[in-house]
Amino acid sequence: MTIEQGILFNTILSDEFFPDYTAQFLELFKKFIIEDIRKGIDLKFKILNRNHRKKTSPILKLAKPQDAREIVSIYMELYNGTYPYKEIIDEVEVGMMINNPDIQWILFMDQNEKIAGCITFVLDFKGKKGYIRGFMLKKQYQGKIDTIKAMIGSMIGMCFTYKDEILVWYVENRTAHAKSQYSMRICGISPIAFYPNKDVFNNKVESDLMQILYDERALQKYRSKKIPIIIPDALNCFLFSDNKYNLGPVKIDDLKIILDKNKLTRIKENLVREVNKHKFGYETIKISLKNSNSYFKFLHTPTVQNFEKTEYNVKSLEELNILVQEFKKCALELNIRYMEVFVSAYKPDHQKIFLDAGLSPRGYVPSWHYNRKKNVFEDCILFNEFKGQIDKNIQLISEGKELLNCLNLI
Repeated sequence: MTIEQGILFNTILSDEFFPDYTAQFLELFKKFIIEDIRKGIDLKFKILNRNHRKKTSPILKLAKPQDAREIVSIYMELYNGTYPYKEIIDEVEVGMMINNPDIQWILFMDQNEKIAGCITFVLDFKGKKGYIRGFMLKKQYQGKIDTIKAMIGSMIGMCFTYKDEILVWYVENRTAHAKSQYSMRICGISPIAFYPNKDVFNNKVESDLMQILYDERALQKYRSKKIPIIIPDALNCFLFSDNKYNLGPVKIDDLKIILDKNKLTRIKENLVREVNKHKFGYETIKISLKNSNSYFKFLHTPTVQNFEKTEYNVKSLEELNILVQEFKKCALELNIRYMEVFVSAYKPDHQKIFLDAGLSPRGYVPSWHYNRKKNVFEDCILFNEFKGQIDKNIQLISEGKELLNCLNLI
């Protein structure tokens, strides 16, 4: 099958890349014909001033359910059968994901239209966010297929197709190598936060770097007008992000938390813990209080020993304190190495509770949470805690190193 739609043919200077926002990225390609990613894109453009061996430009197209077997084989090959997220190595499940309109699975094809690699975009239309994952290339094509152009083409297609629906794109990039970090940074996807020892790949504990790309509307038109109020420990994170996005004023609150001991005792007596087991070993753990709407919920992934996707709702600091302590207790019981939560940048008392519980700020993420009722994006701070030492051979692009310096982690 020949891909005729979406042909891009022209030249771009390599130093024209590294944009700050989605519109700047797409501006580079306004003179090109850009069709919907669902129709396919043939990357017939040249990047000048690049120091690299001549590589083949991939053809991009969306996966079909019948491609599931080969996609699984890519993960099995690259991770030697040890990939920890088991749904991605299940052929039936991958086929179902490909049919899901909220998941766009792009294939990289060679000039003979054989599958060379892939990348996945998970679309959260309610939250106006897109999650990028699984930037893969078969071993036989590594060094032969142009991964820079594969990433650029994927982002052109996705940003163009969903320009009014997805205003924030983000990725949790591996740090065993910096190739994918760099490929994404070229497209404007910049380091913003750090996940120390969050993952396990090839049976080895590994950290992830969060990178993000904003539509400028998310930071200008729709960002909350409230002035963030943060604890001193989060200031370095804020300054790193402010240097990049010119966020404006911030207030620092060096508050002390005073809790009612009687309330703490009563709350503790009303704790309820529920565990909902899912396919492929995942567990959703919910800690709640009897006769209350307050709760603390998170995803447990046993294969990597972590807690993530944390959500909570509380009526008082006493409730939050008890629920966070129970969160920590769960981690101890399940031998968790890593846990995380995104905390509102406007609630310094909540930030302080998590800090006192042992979680630390690892990134200030502006316009992270979309408040649908108010039609605004709100800033958050990533707090996490980890066990062990960060790998001394961690590989980071320059901005990633700057972030870790900011966090006093290197």
